[in-house]
Amino acid sequence: MSGTRREAGQLGPQVEGYIAWLTQRGYSPGTVRGMLKDLGQVGLWMSAQGLEAAQLDEGRMTAFRTARQASGYRRVPGTRAMVPLLSYLREAGLTPAAKPLLTPLGALLGQYRSWLVQERGLAATTVLRYENTARRFLQEQASAGDGFEPAALTGMDVNAFLLRECARVSTGSAKGALQT
Repeated sequence: MSGTRREAGQLGPQVEGYIAWLTQRGYSPGTVRGMLKDLGQVGLWMSAQGLEAAQLDEGRMTAFRTARQASGYRRVPGTRAMVPLLSYLREAGLTPAAKPLLTPLGALLGQYRSWLVQERGLAATTVLRYENTARRFLQEQASAGDGFEPAALTGMDVNAFLLRECARVSTGSAKGALQT
């Protein structure tokens, strides 16, 4: 990738691998440039904090974002923007796997996420979108009754949710929700 090279701090050695990883997943060159900026910002923050890649997780990413906001930076990557970077670092074996969610809902979503990745081979951003839709559905179902039993869910429950979901989002988003 041509252009100005930026300092990437602790994550400097990962730049070329991350570029290849993103390109392999179909990210456009412009998007890759933006994601490399995020990698550089995280790497520099890690250097300032004395952190190594093995210490990076969702909690530290939140701390990074909070520190950027507190420092007055105008461009602060969102939570979703950090997903590809963490995914790459985990696949490269540099960062430990995400800690499993201990709630029944979290466990069910974890199984769904694993299925999306392992069986369907979906990209991280697609997995996140599908997982968020499933989370909304399951949270709605859990709050609707006294006890939540996933095995008791019916096709009518899913259809009713999808009709409500499609009514509140754009046509493109509705199509994405229905592909799950």
